[in-house]
Amino acid sequence: MDLNGSHLFGQDDIPLRSQLDFSNGELLGLRHSDTPVGLVTLWEVNDFGKVVLRTTRLPERNEPYNLNLELARGRLLKISQKREEWGMMDLILTEKQHEIMDTALESFITALSNMDNGEAAAQAADESLSWALRVGEDMSLSHAQNQLEKRFNGPGISRHCFGLCLDPSRMGDQKYLQFIKENFSFVTLPISWRQIETKEQERNFDLIDEWINWLSRNYIAIKVGPLINFTPLAVPDWLYIWENDFDQVRDMAYDYITAVVQRYSKQVHAWDVVSGLNVENCFKFSFEQIIEITRSCVLAARHAAPRSLILVEVSEPWGDYYAFNQRSIPPMVYIDMICQSGVTFNAIGLKMRFGRSGGGMQMRDLLDISSMLDRIGIFGKTVHLSGVQVPSAADKRDNNNRPGDAGYWRGAWSEETQAQWLEQVYKIALSRPYIETVTWQDLVDREEGILQSGGLLKQDFSSKKAFEKLCQMKNNLVRPTRHDHKSKKPPAAK
Repeated sequence: MDLNGSHLFGQDDIPLRSQLDFSNGELLGLRHSDTPVGLVTLWEVNDFGKVVLRTTRLPERNEPYNLNLELARGRLLKISQKREEWGMMDLILTEKQHEIMDTALESFITALSNMDNGEAAAQAADESLSWALRVGEDMSLSHAQNQLEKRFNGPGISRHCFGLCLDPSRMGDQKYLQFIKENFSFVTLPISWRQIETKEQERNFDLIDEWINWLSRNYIAIKVGPLINFTPLAVPDWLYIWENDFDQVRDMAYDYITAVVQRYSKQVHAWDVVSGLNVENCFKFSFEQIIEITRSCVLAARHAAPRSLILVEVSEPWGDYYAFNQRSIPPMVYIDMICQSGVTFNAIGLKMRFGRSGGGMQMRDLLDISSMLDRIGIFGKTVHLSGVQVPSAADKRDNNNRPGDAGYWRGAWSEETQAQWLEQVYKIALSRPYIETVTWQDLVDREEGILQSGGLLKQDFSSKKAFEKLCQMKNNLVRPTRHDHKSKKPPAAK
């Protein structure tokens, strides 16, 4: 059994710091409290895939639990909860879905009846889990289709709902620019404090100016960010001089954000102000300091561009990292705290990528994704899904370039599987009225990318099935409207 990414969790699904050990067919978990805990692990399921699953919370006892049985119990409980919740929103299961549900329950009862025979119980539980995962995804798609029709018949879906994250290094690539111009009305332009301000108070905006001016000339809506990301690859080297002076780092971040936002405030529609502070900060900020610097950064952007959309982006929304990183904050706790602390932001950004081991990118099924989006919706903020991506071929790297296992969904990754995943996840996301945009990470496959084969196009710009599926969805879901282009040219960057 591979324990990569496995951990225990407690109340409110918050991961617990613990020690897991697998030997002689038993998984032992050592924790620091005596409260009931559950297990999260990557699990292979026949005729479905290899996805992250969780048990229910289990009380302590002398004899071991049957893990196959408890994973099936956990999924059946999740289905029961979502079935009740979505039933209030007019979800009615089909006869076929009822049959599959009954089959899953019958197999689970068979497993319970064979508790004295661990192998027989595990085999029946595996059958129950396989049926449960399939009906859970089918139920998620039925709910999404129901709500998507309501959204389409109501306010509708804007062409700006379908976004793309740009590769800034391709500014001079005319073929790349032409694809952007012809297919996307909304893009995210990533920028890095480290690249803009290589020396203190010496900022170079040349590349950003080129992009902003080109996008504005072509009437493409722009989101810029993240402005602040305290990971080693994003922080300027000179800033480490002040790593023990929180007030100084906060003030410098405030000045940097003010300079960038003021420069482009007339052209940029939305700002990813901070990203990933819930997961990693190379300056080892305390909980209170993370909330404070979030507030300060948002305030800087708000003062510089009062009418722009201000986002706070959350990485790894399932929070698995909290089981291993003592200086991180569970994602829901982070969002709740900044909401209650009076941070004046407009929307939540969510990173959602799968297909590579580590970094919260182990595979999740559609019911798990649907449940996560429902949890984010309770905060009363609009949501932007940023960096959405899965590969079209297996990527065996993990975050340290070692072979890893991120799981798979409905078979080995292929162009067909990538396109199918894109279609179904986009439908689930856009069916939520509070989700305003869904942004795919890469247009073209990138060897140095988070996912090497995660683009919508191959490196020679030939289209994949995912790109064709995205274009088809836009044609089907976006109502045709007359482009409201201004007669005069938009202002150029300073």
